[in-house]
Amino acid sequence: MKGILWKILILALFLIGCYYFFMGVLARGFVNDNYSKFTHQSSSLIIGLSRAHNGISPKILDSILVEIPYQGGFLNFAFEKTQSPYGGVYLEAIKKKIPQQTKQGIFILSVCPGSFMRPIQLTSAQEIDNLDKKSLVGKINQLNKNPNYEYIRKGYGGSLYRGLIPHNAQITTVFHDEGWEEFRLSAEGYQVSKEDVAHWTSQTIGGYRRMMKTNPEVVSTYRIERFKTLISYLKQHGQVFVVRMPLDPLVLGMENQWWKEFNTEMTLISASFDVPYFDFSDAREYKTYDGSHLSSPYAKEFSVRLANEIKRYYRNPMM
Repeated sequence: MKGILWKILILALFLIGCYYFFMGVLARGFVNDNYSKFTHQSSSLIIGLSRAHNGISPKILDSILVEIPYQGGFLNFAFEKTQSPYGGVYLEAIKKKIPQQTKQGIFILSVCPGSFMRPIQLTSAQEIDNLDKKSLVGKINQLNKNPNYEYIRKGYGGSLYRGLIPHNAQITTVFHDEGWEEFRLSAEGYQVSKEDVAHWTSQTIGGYRRMMKTNPEVVSTYRIERFKTLISYLKQHGQVFVVRMPLDPLVLGMENQWWKEFNTEMTLISASFDVPYFDFSDAREYKTYDGSHLSSPYAKEFSVRLANEIKRYYRNPMM
């Protein structure tokens, strides 16, 4: 009997050892597109949903704002829609990302109607928080560990042995350590066509329409209030900029139907906290690859423009 127990113990120790070995190998390479967001703190953040995740390059901001007295560099801490709507869960995660001694950070808060929506059947703050706790920022407690084994356990989702296989990202997608997910329109042997963009845009619009029929969402007062709390908190650590990203005119038209007073609401909230609101939603020169997210060349151009607007504000805060 003791011999069997010893064999079970040895096997268990072997399996545990293998588990942590593969986690260590994976952590030293590429985990996935969000992993780097959970490995360190940053005094300046890009916050919001996937439009900011795809559309704002931290390195470009840092390179242009080098003359501005702020604490960098930037980390893109934005995610896709179900992962980072404004609310108590995202608020607490953002607090963990910022070193307490930060006093001159820059915080870019990307906003769109989706940032403030809730499923129509969820009515209380607790129900919304319970939903948000299922997101990456809700499930993971250690947001600044490197290597971050908790992230690998809860946020990786693949087989750990893949850490032994060289990573081959999608040919159009490049993941940057500072959190930006870059979508390129071309690579060696591959070109995104106008037909591709038109098809993806059509899918985006159709997906929005189906979502509003099968799982309708409404504006959440709770999310708006937590957004205000976030602005108030961030102002203790630096300068806040509220930004609405560029998007396809057809998608913009749909959003304006859902929430006609969105820009007015954002303008009033920003003014009440004395922070600037930059509305680029109707900037037609920046093109998306799917109606909602900027492709690489336009994301870079937009990042340059945003950085210059921030620089202009620092030189003339009364603008």
